[in-house]
Amino acid sequence: MKTFDEYLKEVGEVGYIKSVVHSIVYVSGLPSLRLKEMIVAAGGQRGVVQSLLPDLAEVLMLDTHDLANDLAVARTNETFKIGVSESILGRIVNPFGLPIDGRGPVIGEKTMQPIDAVAPPIIQRQKVNKPLESGVTIVDLLVPIGYGQRELVIGDKKTGKSTFLLQAIATQARLGVTCVYVSIGKRQSDVKNIENYLAKAGVAKNCCLVVANSADPATMVYLAPFSGLAVAEFFRDSGRDVLIVFDDLSNHAKFYREISLLSKRVPGRASYPGDIFHLHAALLERAGNVKLDQERTVSITALPVAETLEGDLTGYIQTNLMAITDGHIFFDIEEFRKGQRPAINYALSVSRVGNQTKETIDRELAQALREALAKYKKDLEIARFGVELPESTRREMDLGEKIELIFNQDSDTLVPRDLQMVLFGLLFSGFWDQKNASMMKVDLIKLIEKYEKGAFRDVTEQVLQAKKLKDLISITKNQATKLNQSLYA
Repeated sequence: MKTFDEYLKEVGEVGYIKSVVHSIVYVSGLPSLRLKEMIVAAGGQRGVVQSLLPDLAEVLMLDTHDLANDLAVARTNETFKIGVSESILGRIVNPFGLPIDGRGPVIGEKTMQPIDAVAPPIIQRQKVNKPLESGVTIVDLLVPIGYGQRELVIGDKKTGKSTFLLQAIATQARLGVTCVYVSIGKRQSDVKNIENYLAKAGVAKNCCLVVANSADPATMVYLAPFSGLAVAEFFRDSGRDVLIVFDDLSNHAKFYREISLLSKRVPGRASYPGDIFHLHAALLERAGNVKLDQERTVSITALPVAETLEGDLTGYIQTNLMAITDGHIFFDIEEFRKGQRPAINYALSVSRVGNQTKETIDRELAQALREALAKYKKDLEIARFGVELPESTRREMDLGEKIELIFNQDSDTLVPRDLQMVLFGLLFSGFWDQKNASMMKVDLIKLIEKYEKGAFRDVTEQVLQAKKLKDLISITKNQATKLNQSLYA
């Protein structure tokens, strides 16, 4: 970016700060100023024009040091753009695209991406028809996501939302998808944990972190998701599928509320400004499947996050985001307290377009799992009364318990689709009928370890050829002896 003197010489207009309200300044004397234009102060401070008043311009400052009345400012005749290159992958940058990881500058020829680009027109849009693997069994089977989908991740603080998002990023990065993680107003320690997870998973080179910490000016935090999406659009336009995470937009709304109240704009429900819905809708509308040329379709899959309080899904920002997105995954505090990991309430989670990406076998398996779990929940209620249960009910409870056992996975475990199919094929074929949950858990750990070392790949190849659930059960039943031998070899 050029200096104040260079812009002043180039544009020929000078203005002066008339008042300072935290990170907002009011400027006079720039008659040709436009909305969203960048300005530069004499001290090098940068800002973005938020609104134009009769005699003043309201400017959101990105740098808040040494702001004072009568400080000279100059127009830039440019909107806010972020410099992006291939070298940004593996780096941690701020909303300007400048590195903050202490590893030197981002090298390479940069493309200047506007942070407020217009969403692709409907004629370029393509149907969501390709499944996206998250590596989390309960999501891939019961709340499936497709490339180009916008799926809200919602739940209380510390219920495992960020862990799931990192698992999804690790799975997709290993498949060659470019991943962008936008950290909005988080602590530096949280960002460090994300960095460490991606490095440990070996996928950092395929990911970019766009970070605005809680200590940054409110304007920087407000602009972070737009900068992150500009990075995603750069890689999409180069022909790659992109997964972007916004962690989290309820926090983003709070920072935008702070800016709006300082600007003395009329507050609405819960003191949020009236355009908060439009702001998030315009952001998320830029995601989706887009036809790049006659042959290629590329996508930006968005996973925005919203935080709830004690599982309340009826909050203003939460319901806004649920209305904007194509479904939501609900992390339930009650499931978390029961020890379920991930703590997803599949009954209250929705994927409006995910099912259309699935094959017949996936839909049949999901239906069988939902029916078995519904019976299990009903039987648990009956069992609370201490009555003697018939054999059929005990079998239903045993099956439900074992399904939940397969769904239970820690943050370091990623289960690909073929292994998910093998596990449930074994369960429904009776492989674990004579074993209790503890013995089955030992088998599951061994199966996952063996799979990661490349064992029984011939079985998984056969499983992927199955077209219906009965075919899956038949294949795993025929291979049960072989799998059992490999477990205890």
